[in-house]
Amino acid sequence: MDQIIGCPVCRVTVRPADYFCFNCGKKLRVLPLGVTTGDQMKLYIGSVFLAPMGIVWGLRYLQEDGQKTKIAGIIAMSLSVITIIIVTQFAVRVVNSVNSEISTQLQGIW
Repeated sequence: MDQIIGCPVCRVTVRPADYFCFNCGKKLRVLPLGVTTGDQMKLYIGSVFLAPMGIVWGLRYLQEDGQKTKIAGIIAMSLSVITIIIVTQFAVRVVNSVNSEISTQLQGIW
């Protein structure tokens, strides 16, 4: 049987299992992060396409209890770091290639 407690803001009685007060909407406790396959896929895809945010999301997963959430956090952070490294290397190669092409064209003018 659920024990009845009160909302700290509006004093309406709420159950301990509630995440939000049904009366005022006050957050009573933190929602657990999802570890279903679909949630993990969204996390990993987001970590690749929004790499810096993947580090933040991974840290949130690492702070949760449970081995599955910690593993998901480590994978998300790893994907983000790998993506950042690959994109940085690609950008450096493009800049160097453009710089080389401009230097070659300028050599012909001088």
